[in-house]
Amino acid sequence: MFNANLTEAVENFTRLILPLTGKDLEREWIWKDHDEEGIRFACFVTLQELRHLAVTLSSLRSTPTPAQHILSQYHAAYVDLQAAVLGLSDEDAEKIPSEGEWQVRKVYAHILGAEFGFTATVRYALELHRANTWTTDRIPESEYPRLYVLGESEYDSLMDGSLSGMLSYHRDFHARIVQEFSNITNSELDLPASMWEETRFPIQHRLHRYEAHFVQHTIQIDKTLVAVGQAPSEAKRLVRKIYAALAEAEGQMIGTEEIDDTVILATASSIQERTKEIEKILK
Repeated sequence: MFNANLTEAVENFTRLILPLTGKDLEREWIWKDHDEEGIRFACFVTLQELRHLAVTLSSLRSTPTPAQHILSQYHAAYVDLQAAVLGLSDEDAEKIPSEGEWQVRKVYAHILGAEFGFTATVRYALELHRANTWTTDRIPESEYPRLYVLGESEYDSLMDGSLSGMLSYHRDFHARIVQEFSNITNSELDLPASMWEETRFPIQHRLHRYEAHFVQHTIQIDKTLVAVGQAPSEAKRLVRKIYAALAEAEGQMIGTEEIDDTVILATASSIQERTKEIEKILK
């Protein structure tokens, strides 16, 4: 679904840009007629290429279903979260901003834990509705390990582990969720799903909760990073915009297998070559 070459190209470029100072960004880098803005301008060229890729992919694919559209919104929130913590060490992720406040690692564990819950809720509801056995009963506790595809001890180890460990697990988990739920039909979106609330919200609401919950706690992480002396630099702000453009392009890939990846690979190659150019300048 997502193109590994494109993702890797963007990640390599942003890792190169992330530690740069304002002075580094001003170092000479020329792109066509643009010769005055330095390495900083490479970020804008990359941003523009990714936005153009999103537009191109949109014109090549069939119209996304409502479920696929919702999942693209969720994916954008996931990618923004990754950009927010990009470059953060496990040590810095443990710094507590003030008494009674959560450190970044604990906030991330909460986000991931909620995502397990949302996923179990949608999976269970779809299973029962598709088998014509749905009731208003909540999910039995015994079903959670199966729905999580993770044993209790493994779950606890993951949640008590390092930020880097959670990030690694989350990457694959997120991709599986998007792939699995991209085939949800329009009629299934209106079917009820039981969680802890008395209200039996429809599956559509459950899918939207992914993004809303991410946004809530990504803002919390942003505030925490400022409080522990990790306020975003100009380079980090640029990287976050690039990640947003990547997310839009990847969102156009959800639920489609028919798109020729030639245009995607061309964009990835262009970004890779730009990364090599800047690496030489910085050395």
